Amino acid sequence: MKPSVASSSSGVTLRRMAVAWCALLAAANLLQGLGGGLARLGWGDAAPGALGLHGAVMVCGFFGALISLERAVALRHAWGYAVPLLAGLGGLAAWAIGSASLALGLWGLASGGLVGLYLWAGHTRAWSLHLAVEALGAACWGLGVAAWALNAPEAALHAWMAFLVLTIAGERRELMQMRRLPRGVRVGFVVMVGAALTAVLLGLADALAGTGGRAMATAIWWGACAALAVWLLRWDFAPRQWAAKQWPGHTAQCLCIGYGWLGIAALLGLAGLANVPTATQAAGHALWLGFVFAMVFGHAPIILPALARVRPAYVAWARGAIVVLSASLVLRIVGLMAGHASALSWAAAGHAVAIGWFALAMVASMWTGTKA
Repeated sequence: MKPSVASSSSGVTLRRMAVAWCALLAAANLLQGLGGGLARLGWGDAAPGALGLHGAVMVCGFFGALISLERAVALRHAWGYAVPLLAGLGGLAAWAIGSASLALGLWGLASGGLVGLYLWAGHTRAWSLHLAVEALGAACWGLGVAAWALNAPEAALHAWMAFLVLTIAGERRELMQMRRLPRGVRVGFVVMVGAALTAVLLGLADALAGTGGRAMATAIWWGACAALAVWLLRWDFAPRQWAAKQWPGHTAQCLCIGYGWLGIAALLGLAGLANVPTATQAAGHALWLGFVFAMVFGHAPIILPALARVRPAYVAWARGAIVVLSASLVLRIVGLMAGHASALSWAAAGHAVAIGWFALAMVASMWTGTKA
């Protein structure tokens, strides 16, 4: 009996070490990605890799590692931790070593590994719509890596947008399983997912083969995002929990604000098709910062107990982070539209303050929290 207990204890220790190392790599990539973004707008210097691959480090090195780590922890298989480790090391290769080719190779392996984790989950547990949507999102991560390697950065960014949007949509759909949705609403969700994937494939085909489908791909993509924002605001649980107390209320407010930013991003993206100056760039920031980071702020209190084995104590001032993030994002969009470089610099600083604010709030909440 004793050897069995010792072996089990050793396995738990190794898993905790794996989680810690993957989380540290993800955090390092977040810091370098933020540093690269700040440096591009006049705030100090950054490692050349973090500066030149700012977006790739954030998407693949940070979000890729974080999403993969969450999935690996949920599956509780030792080999699964290789996926977030590869994603984190890819970020390290980009900004510390300055090797884009090595980074892309590691991210390609990580994206394939994440698809494998979803397939394993379906095989060993049960297949579901939300799991299929998340697996398709992971495949978009890999498509984006391939597009970047083939020197098609715009197609890569659209594929990476789909990676995060579909992952989030799948997770929210999973949490809504207990709610019986009308058939038309369920079908509508599938149609939106299909439209997003179609847009990614059309964009890739245009970038690699010159098919002339760029405008159509962009219109379909932002149309799907607009529809998804409306769908989430109407059918998700979050709007009904806006006034809830403590973390449930915090999560609901962050998610609703994020859905609003997704809708704004879609409108800006569609305006870009009408040749509205800087609208396309503003749309990207509204999605990456407004939507995706609002999801991070909202889901962190739910995810932390699984990753850190700590149930975070409620910290009321954590809600201020989404306010600062939204205000700085409004400033950024206005600055882009008006062409004010100083506004962009201050907006970038506001983004960093908001993310740092929330990180400190989470550290404080875990410090005073209880074991999960």
